[in-house]
Amino acid sequence: MNTIILKSSIQTVTKINRKTKAKLFKDLKIGDKVEFSVPIKRAGSNRSTYATYIEIKNIETNEYTYSSFNQLPKILDTFEFENK
Repeated sequence: MNTIILKSSIQTVTKINRKTKAKLFKDLKIGDKVEFSVPIKRAGSNRSTYATYIEIKNIETNEYTYSSFNQLPKILDTFEFENK
């Protein structure tokens, strides 16, 4: 079966609210563009659920990292983005 990837629109950093030490995010500057993607796949088996990880890619540098749905909102609060 082919993997289906869900991708966000490209997000441009418009403001940095505070510093972060999170990989990839610590180096973002105003004007940088990022994209979020996640594969559609099972999130567990036999009554167990696993964390789903989102790939975050800096379009400018091709650097990428992964964060879970639970980790990402706290990191994203560090920035303001605009859809492009």
